Amino acid sequence: MNRKFPQRGVLDFVSQRSETAGAVLFALCQTAELRGEPLFVVGGVVRDMLLGVDQTPQQSLDLDVAVDADPTPYRTVITDAAAVAATRHDRFGTASVRLSDGASIDLARTRSERYPAPGSLPIVEPAPIDVDLARRDFTIHSAAVALSGPNSGWLLDPFGASADLDARVIRTLHRDSFRDDPTRLIRAARYAARIGGTIARSTVRDARRDRPTLSLLSIGRFGDAWRLLLNDQASSKALRITRRLKITQSREARWSLPARCADWPRGAEFFWSCVGLTSRSDQIERWLPESVGMRRQERAALAAGVELRGLRRSVGAMRRPSRVAAALSRIPDVALESAATLWGASASGRAVSTYLARRDDVRSPISATRLRELGLEPGVALGERLRSLEAEVWDGALDPNDPVSMAQIEEQIRLSR
Repeated sequence: MNRKFPQRGVLDFVSQRSETAGAVLFALCQTAELRGEPLFVVGGVVRDMLLGVDQTPQQSLDLDVAVDADPTPYRTVITDAAAVAATRHDRFGTASVRLSDGASIDLARTRSERYPAPGSLPIVEPAPIDVDLARRDFTIHSAAVALSGPNSGWLLDPFGASADLDARVIRTLHRDSFRDDPTRLIRAARYAARIGGTIARSTVRDARRDRPTLSLLSIGRFGDAWRLLLNDQASSKALRITRRLKITQSREARWSLPARCADWPRGAEFFWSCVGLTSRSDQIERWLPESVGMRRQERAALAAGVELRGLRRSVGAMRRPSRVAAALSRIPDVALESAATLWGASASGRAVSTYLARRDDVRSPISATRLRELGLEPGVALGERLRSLEAEVWDGALDPNDPVSMAQIEEQIRLSR
């Protein structure tokens, strides 16, 4: 405990990321001081202060606060200061709130945890801060800054968080950490990528030993942990780490992660469309979602990737742009953009890229209203004419910017009615 982080400095650090979160933290500090109870900031904010990272990153602030006392009065403070009702989790003595600027605040009572079985939720009991820090996932998160009480302003670092952050190393606090909570296998990859570091050799050995416990997780817990990784700013490196640890196969034996899906991630939906585009299983959209806890949009992205994969050969062989447009028009953007990157300069990749580049500018040069003025009755024939005119534009047979050609087309339509 040889480093100081004065309360004002912590408040400024938080406020630069979220003014509302800074105001809430200030109110919590005032309450703790009035009540004479120890209040701590823990987790990612302490990690980032130790790293000296940019205080205004693109990623939203996650503020974790712990109090060594009954948390009830502090939940009321959060609700009043944030003007948003906090969500309570009585089993763990915690409360959380999501602010309008995207920041989140989690309040917890300092506690111990005991896991009755691998992958199960823990049994918790109130405990002092040193015990609370010992239950953390990795050493880099095992430090706290006291904001009130006798140690106010001091860094509590009993497990070497500062040293491991300086070395950019992810290390568990004990050998059974992954057995207690298998989601830590995913988090290890995420945090190693985020700090631009590596996983300690002993932790890698434990991860390889315990990765089968991933199959014990509920689909909700696995899905939430995997989604956080996919949406992290450092997800590309994190996914490469999960490939080395064989995380996906440990969760679902039929699911292996191609390197191409790790090289250019752009969030969860793009990732799942990539999985659909690269999978060799024609049935993957039936068995994978239920194993990994996909949300509705993610399921749709996976299915779109599978559908587009089935069209690849035919799309690459099409010579008329209008046929490509007709084939791709029903495919969601997320799968099209994934395919354009994955397929690159191949015939199918060029077809998809050309379609994406042109589609916003290609429309029937004659509107439905004008077609009715030219004598076409509303109905199937009018719709077919609109599609036919659009196809001619796609194929270069009709130039919408040539008034002579447009006049001739309109005259033909008028005479043919």
